[in-house]
Amino acid sequence: MKRRLLAMFLTAAMALSITACGGDKGGSSIPTQSTEQSEESADLPAGEDTKAEEAEAEPEVDPMKKALENLESVTSMEAEMLMDMDLTLSANGEEESMETSTTMKMAMFEDPLKIKMEMVMDAGAQGTMEMDMYAEVAEDGTCMMYMNDGNAWTSQSVGVVDLDQYNAQNSMKNYIGEDTSIYKEEGKETVNGASAYKYSYVMTGEEMKQTMLSSGALDSVSALGLDESQMESMLDGLGEITTYVWIDEATLYPVKYEMDMTEVMDKLMSNMIAAMGDQAAGMSMNVPKMTISMTCSNYNNVADFTIPEEAKTAE
Repeated sequence: MKRRLLAMFLTAAMALSITACGGDKGGSSIPTQSTEQSEESADLPAGEDTKAEEAEAEPEVDPMKKALENLESVTSMEAEMLMDMDLTLSANGEEESMETSTTMKMAMFEDPLKIKMEMVMDAGAQGTMEMDMYAEVAEDGTCMMYMNDGNAWTSQSVGVVDLDQYNAQNSMKNYIGEDTSIYKEEGKETVNGASAYKYSYVMTGEEMKQTMLSSGALDSVSALGLDESQMESMLDGLGEITTYVWIDEATLYPVKYEMDMTEVMDKLMSNMIAAMGDQAAGMSMNVPKMTISMTCSNYNNVADFTIPEEAKTAE
């Protein structure tokens, strides 16, 4: 019971996080701060303070757009991703709960791409899993990945696209998306000890469904015996996810994103079990918690690192 349901959970969790972090954030635009200010300025009486008029005449900097521009020229950065997932598995009168907290610390250099990641997953009574990963792009364009699961190093040649999930720069760019007008301003908060603009965006269940289906993120679900129609039906009625992003006020770099996927993941698990029909008879799964956040720092100021020789000589 545990292995099968846990595999289902991890598959769906990966698919949903891929969708939420890299989905197509389309939709209707909302009024921007500069638009609202221009409307208000139309009501000002003639002869108002000339300094205020001059300030209004100056172009407003859109923090979201500027953040995307800044990301394009990033040469290095660090990031820390936190993922908390709790679940309860039930089958034939048996019940087992699991609480996991995963931390991924990443450092990366761009052009040529070089990545370092340290991951620790704390599963409570089930134990702790640690993994180190390095990746680099050689002068001939070959991409190599080196991984250590706590026992030994392994290495393999991969494609650049395979490294995207570990590339904090691309992750933040995909998370924000191209259409910054869909974000709602939420004021300012402190992130990494500095003032930051906070924005929110609501991704609908239909957006998530269409992105999952088009991205191929659910291909591995077929290994659980689900056909195309079953996979599509399990994506119905997931509800919405409100996602947040923070832009540092001084530097206009994105410094954090966050999403709470608890309700959506809980519904997805129920739909998946229902889609499996008889093969999941007597089974149920609840997800009391699933949250993801990532903070970014040290833009263009990361200390260089060296890939261990034992990793490079591993087979």
